[in-house]
Amino acid sequence: MKKNIGLILLMIFLSTSLYSQKMYVWCQKEQEPTPRKGFLENRQIDLVLYDTRILTKKSKIECESETIISNLVDLVRQTYPSASFNVLESDRFYQNPAENRLTIKIAISAYHAAFGADVKVGIGSSGGKFVWGVFPEGKWNAVAGYTVMLYDYENGAENKMTEEFGQVSSRPNTGGYRTAKNILNTAYIQANQELFAFIDKSLME
Repeated sequence: MKKNIGLILLMIFLSTSLYSQKMYVWCQKEQEPTPRKGFLENRQIDLVLYDTRILTKKSKIECESETIISNLVDLVRQTYPSASFNVLESDRFYQNPAENRLTIKIAISAYHAAFGADVKVGIGSSGGKFVWGVFPEGKWNAVAGYTVMLYDYENGAENKMTEEFGQVSSRPNTGGYRTAKNILNTAYIQANQELFAFIDKSLME
């Protein structure tokens, strides 16, 4: 009898552990951009995005990496409509930027949700040092974050600026997956606000 109880408790522990490491990814909801009209006008910009997330095999992926990258590229273009973007393939991320060009590299280090603290399992890095804080155990947690590198090599200059940032959103499980989807989009919007603020500050004359 005691042996059976022990096996049952072990199975419950294992199933709970496996469930807690399951992460969820949904496509971004459409975000209303704030266009910087006239800013970066006629600037030729190389833009390359790379997905560095580390997701478990048990993750529920309803939006592939290519779609997440494409949606973010579209948002960047809508935010800076006066600039001319040359979007490079992701395999160009670790190659040296072109000379006499302005290059923006964005590494997606986090974009996922999970119930409990195991959301931190999916956080990736392109060599950065992220400090994400504590994730509540009894809530849905969503995180979105980037490493951004700007290479201003125009006119013989050699200016490189790097920034890392992320946003965490947490909420009790009142609406199931709907709650998770909403807070993931909240974290995404907040991370984008930081992304564009960094680009504005770095390139504004």
